[in-house]
Amino acid sequence: MSKRKKKMTLKQMRSLVVFLVAINIILLLCILVMGFFLAKAQITKGKGQTVMLQKANDTYTVCVDAGHGGSDVGAVGLDGSYEKDDNLRLAQEVAKALKKSGVNVIMTRSDDSDTQLDSRSKIANKAKADIFVSLHRNSTANPNTTKGIEIWIHSSGSERSYAAADDILSNLEEVGITANRGVRIGTQGDSDDDYAVIRDTDMTSMIVEMGFMTNQDDLDYFNENLENYAKAISNGVVQWLNDYVQ
Repeated sequence: MSKRKKKMTLKQMRSLVVFLVAINIILLLCILVMGFFLAKAQITKGKGQTVMLQKANDTYTVCVDAGHGGSDVGAVGLDGSYEKDDNLRLAQEVAKALKKSGVNVIMTRSDDSDTQLDSRSKIANKAKADIFVSLHRNSTANPNTTKGIEIWIHSSGSERSYAAADDILSNLEEVGITANRGVRIGTQGDSDDDYAVIRDTDMTSMIVEMGFMTNQDDLDYFNENLENYAKAISNGVVQWLNDYVQ
């Protein structure tokens, strides 16, 4: 004859309930902690490892162009800042990151000097650079609705140019941007035309428009992520060099 199962006492039931509640609280705390660290990792993606050249003996030259300069201030931000200054700050950080990756770097300007458009292309051509990256900021008459990063390449839209621009945009997205406005060919007015620094250079060339100075979100993103953006641009360039330049 089987024994009867003992019924739980009220005290035992209370203890079980307290135990189950405690377990659920611990699990909830674990989920919250994991969520915090995952969110933190998402925010700091751009602080990952530096992309290095695949072959230590390879010598690549990248021409980094800080747009505008001197009397040509470029766009003016909502906070009164000048595009020429943002371009130079970013260009200097990109140059540092590229050098850490083992890349030879030349700059069209390293201070607040007037630099003519034709001289920028000549500097890159004389150095026989593998790629020309011109850094700019954008502006618009619709500050509340227009924001994000875009890259302009030659009107021919070559695979190499698209690949370089895509590599840079992908790395910038990992850091965090307000919007990816994509890769664009030609100029704003004519897709069959080209901006002078792209038209007159002998290598793969692009203009990277790093957000709109007329949009507060883009201003904040740029100022808060300057070094990470520079590293992202550098990593994108080095990835492209590894894949496309022999």
